[in-house]
Amino acid sequence: MSLSAYGKLPVPRLTPELLSLVKTGAVYSLGVDFQEGMLTPGDAMKSYSIVPHLRHSDPSRIDPGAAAAEVIRMSIHVGSHIDALCHIAEKQDADGAPAADGEPRLYAGEGETVAASDCVTSAGQTHLSIEKMPPIVARGVLLDIAGFKELDTLPPAYGIGADDILGAMEKQGSVIGPDTAVLLRTGSYHLLRDGDPVYRDAQTGLNLEGAQFLVEKGMTLVGADNMAVEAMPPMDHSVHRFLLVRSGITHVENLNLDELAADGCYEFLLIIAPLKLTGATGSWVNPIAIA
Repeated sequence: MSLSAYGKLPVPRLTPELLSLVKTGAVYSLGVDFQEGMLTPGDAMKSYSIVPHLRHSDPSRIDPGAAAAEVIRMSIHVGSHIDALCHIAEKQDADGAPAADGEPRLYAGEGETVAASDCVTSAGQTHLSIEKMPPIVARGVLLDIAGFKELDTLPPAYGIGADDILGAMEKQGSVIGPDTAVLLRTGSYHLLRDGDPVYRDAQTGLNLEGAQFLVEKGMTLVGADNMAVEAMPPMDHSVHRFLLVRSGITHVENLNLDELAADGCYEFLLIIAPLKLTGATGSWVNPIAIA
């Protein structure tokens, strides 16, 4: 099966330009540890839970070998994960404007949407679900917003705007151009690790102005060390709607960007391989940055 573009993600291809980003060979894992009872976006999302299904001491047909296995239960949008473009819809009126009493619609191409009700069955989503997303091989840029502002962690519910992005770019000497994946560090990873509900209830992250600025610069993927990429509250998902529904640009959420920032690694080869979960609105991932 040949790979194709997905939203604004380009067809994956390892080019000489991308290979030239690898200078030291240092490899960074950007995923977080999945832990029993870890924070979720809300009660509708089930947290990580693991139950032994087979123990090495259980009777086995492979004697003298012994095997262990387990069952894991959690929602897709828990821990480090990438959103499929069918994850968020926008309620729109007949003219395509946002409307609380409108019809939920999904991204369907530049300036196009499709009714979400036409894109789901008992087997899951049928339009731009995660199994259709190709592997991601891209130029990655870390914008350490917390570091730029000389803070360990940005204040709760702080919205990252264009001035913050420009300031971090200038301090780091970073350039955002076409087909760039941008990862935003807010310094919030420790809140997830410690189970602090501030991580969920007062998220510091991208605001709409900042998202629009990054898209104008050529960004085609965004990620962050917070739960939703965008700042919350408010809870209207304005950044999700602008990026996923209006722009065809997806998110990677709940990242650990601290090691990249500590090493001053602001440009790298980014590799993300979503799982082929048919009908799903996203996939758990462990993104890899190679510097």
